[in-house]
Amino acid sequence: MLGDLDAADVEAELRGGVVGRIGCLSSGRPYVVPVCYVYHEGCVYGHSMPGAKLTALSHDDTVCFEVENITDLSNWRSVIAWGTAELLQGSAARDGLNLLLDRLAPVLGPEFAAAHAAAHSGAEFTGTVYRIHLAEKTGRFETGSG
Repeated sequence: MLGDLDAADVEAELRGGVVGRIGCLSSGRPYVVPVCYVYHEGCVYGHSMPGAKLTALSHDDTVCFEVENITDLSNWRSVIAWGTAELLQGSAARDGLNLLLDRLAPVLGPEFAAAHAAAHSGAEFTGTVYRIHLAEKTGRFETGSG
């Protein structure tokens, strides 16, 4: 059976994921890239080193964000959302990074503990933290015999 996710299920999929995809325009061409993320209060937070994604986001803040949960080809959930990205600085960047690290720490394991503790201590970090304000969200699912 195919269907639409209701608003609560869309929110649950966004909260439950750790890897999604950002779609944006880079030099006039569509550019889609996987990212680690955390979803918090209607926004997606991520971290990036300099490259095509940050260049694209700094030139055009309109983005699409996608996350999926696939058990098999007959059992999946997918959310697509649209919004605007902003590159964070100062305390907003630090807060966003801490949200992201708190979400990723259980997935990355003990070798990540030192970096996680350093980030929370206020140590300097490299790269850029971004926040995507999601304005429109939709989701689909399929369930079948698996």
